[in-house]
Amino acid sequence: MEECVENSEKTMNKVIRQLKDKDVPGIKLIAETVKIEVEEFKDYVPLAVAMRTEGMKERHWQQISDAVKFEVKPYEGMTFQNLVDMDLFKHREVICEIGERAGKEYNIETSMAKMKNDWTQIFLSTKPYRTSGTATVLGFDEAIGFLDEH
Repeated sequence: MEECVENSEKTMNKVIRQLKDKDVPGIKLIAETVKIEVEEFKDYVPLAVAMRTEGMKERHWQQISDAVKFEVKPYEGMTFQNLVDMDLFKHREVICEIGERAGKEYNIETSMAKMKNDWTQIFLSTKPYRTSGTATVLGFDEAIGFLDEH
């Protein structure tokens, strides 16, 4: 979404520059209107990104609800316009902070799950060491590699 808005803004600037010396006032007016709309929407992008962050869990929605002093929960058919109508834009800083935290937590949880899965693939075994009655560990090199990586 951020990229799309940024590209739209650049495109509208190019279009307006190209129309600068042309005698097409109606088209210029449309281009300038679209540019203004894109600029106005740009302010809403961080809010949209925060609300759509992967990893938003019940506790994050509760934190948002606590911050805005009314219940904010996702539901079937919920649109961004619904969020704008709730006047969440004025709380965008705290919502963005919660969304960012949820995203970081999600990344950590995902990394931890991958690490756990990697370690389930590591098998260590032992082999008797000569006639000493002790054993050596086999497969330790792969485990050390994972340990260094993780």
